[in-house]
Amino acid sequence: MLEEVNNKKFFLFLLSIFVILKINLHAKSENPIEFECLSEIGVSGLFQNEKKFLKDSEFFPYKTVMIFSNNYEKLNEKDNTFKNNLEAKYKFDCKKSEDKSLLTCYPIGNIVTYKIKFSLDTLRYRKSLITDFWIKGKGNEVDYVHISHGYCYNLNN
Repeated sequence: MLEEVNNKKFFLFLLSIFVILKINLHAKSENPIEFECLSEIGVSGLFQNEKKFLKDSEFFPYKTVMIFSNNYEKLNEKDNTFKNNLEAKYKFDCKKSEDKSLLTCYPIGNIVTYKIKFSLDTLRYRKSLITDFWIKGKGNEVDYVHISHGYCYNLNN
């Protein structure tokens, strides 16, 4: 009888350790991961029939903070170009590539905004926006293109 009670206590002790570790690991995975990102170059342009125009542009903010959560499944981007306090910008849903090193993030909701590709290996990103006027037959069949490349620094270190 005493041995059975000791076995139950030992089992409950192991179970409580497992639950505590699980809660601790889950809490650590919920901490957001923040990157400050700087744009190296950006271009914008339009194309219509055989005419094409591209030029340097500041369509995208120069400095942003990308905040990833839910194991890189959610992204909240904030503009940090002119102010020290961060101004909320857009929210994205992200998907990892098969090798888990490249994230592709799409805007949440009906806001027409850009797509972000982010490398977890190199901490480089690309933002791109291409309108769909031509394919939908609207807007005098002119499409606009905006592309920006940049790099990021981890703020959680």
